[in-house]
Amino acid sequence: MRALAERQHGVVAHRQLLALGLGEGTLLRRYEGGLLIPIHRGVYALGHRRLGRESRWMAAVLACGPGAVLSHASAAHLWGLRGSRGAVEVLRRSGGARHAGIRLHQTRRLDLADTTTEKGIPVTSIERTLLDMAGRLDAKQVERVLVAADRSKRLRWPELGRVLQRRRGRKGAGLLRRIAIEVDPRAAEALSPSEVDFLALCRHAGIPIPMVNVLLEGHLVDFLWPRERVVVETDSWGFHGDRPSFENDHEVTVELVAAGFDVHRATYRMLSGNPGPFLANVRRALRQRTASSSPSRR
Repeated sequence: MRALAERQHGVVAHRQLLALGLGEGTLLRRYEGGLLIPIHRGVYALGHRRLGRESRWMAAVLACGPGAVLSHASAAHLWGLRGSRGAVEVLRRSGGARHAGIRLHQTRRLDLADTTTEKGIPVTSIERTLLDMAGRLDAKQVERVLVAADRSKRLRWPELGRVLQRRRGRKGAGLLRRIAIEVDPRAAEALSPSEVDFLALCRHAGIPIPMVNVLLEGHLVDFLWPRERVVVETDSWGFHGDRPSFENDHEVTVELVAAGFDVHRATYRMLSGNPGPFLANVRRALRQRTASSSPSRR
C-alpha cells in the first residue's frame, strides 16, 4: 500500500488495493483505524489529509476510473502552460458516475496518442491540451500557451498537426491552427506574456520582427533591431514594480541612449489597451533610422 501511494502522490484507489490482494475486511480495518482517509468515492489518502496539488490531481483521475486523464486547465497547469483555479478537470470516455469537486469531460473516443503520463499522473498530451484550451481562450491567450509549450521543449509540432487534423471540427481548432502557422519561433525566447504579446503586435502591424532578449552594452534588453539600433523594453509590473527596478530601468535607458540607441518603453497596459500610438512611434523610429543610414544620406 505504501509503495503504491508513494508512486501516486500519496493517494490510492479502492480497486487498486483489491488488485493487490487486500480483502475488504482488511481495508475496512485500515479505514476505521484512520490509515485510509477518503478523498473521493473509492479514493483514499494514505495516513493524512495534507494533499498537495499533484495529490489532488491524481485523486481526481483515480476517482473517474481506469482510462481517465487530467485535462483542460488542470492539464495546462501540470504542463506549465498557465495556472488554473477551481475544480480539477478530468477527461474520460463516456459513462460512469460523476464526483463532487471534479469537472468531468466525457468523450466517445479518446485516442491513446492523446494521452501520456507526466510526473506519474495520467494526462492529455501537451498537443491535445493545447487544442482543449484553444476552445476557451482568446487569440492572445492561445498564443501565450503555444509559446509556453514550445519553450518547454515538450511540444511536438508534427503531432500538433496530427491532432488538429483529427479534430478539424473542434471548437478552437481553427484558431489554434492559424496561430500555430503565424507564430514566430522567436516568440519562444520571450520571457513574459507582455513580450509574447509585443511580438504578435509587431506581426499584425507589419513591423519587422526584432531580436529577442539580447545582451546589449552589458544589459539584457527585450527587443532589438540591430541595424536600426532601436530598442523596445516591455515593462510589466511583475518584473519592474519596485523602486530598485524603476531606478535601474532609467539608468539602462540613459546608458543605451548615450551609446547611440533609440530606446522605447511600453507597459503592459499600453500594449493591451491601445498599442497603436506606441507601435507608430516604433515604426517611425525604424523608418528614420533606416533613412539616416542609407547611402544617399551618407
